[in-house]
Amino acid sequence: MALQTLGGDLSDVTVYVTLEPCSFHGRTPSCAKTLVARGVRKIVVAIIDPDTRNSGKGIDLLRAAGVHVQLGVLEHEALQDLGPYLASVS
Repeated sequence: MALQTLGGDLSDVTVYVTLEPCSFHGRTPSCAKTLVARGVRKIVVAIIDPDTRNSGKGIDLLRAAGVHVQLGVLEHEALQDLGPYLASVS
């Protein structure tokens, strides 16, 4: 939804997310592919998605497209907030 509200080139935008952008089309289109298509060049990710359908594939997709990905920023805090909602997080 955030990307839909922004128009134009996003190459100067740094995106901050708690959970790795998805690499597949589920209920919504692939966020990772949308970020690449919109020209995002840098993304900061707190945690890798433990869902086996994604689990690093979104990061791989972004990096393969030349997007700089920084992982683990505020990881502990994100796990505290999201952990109960993520099936594979212990």
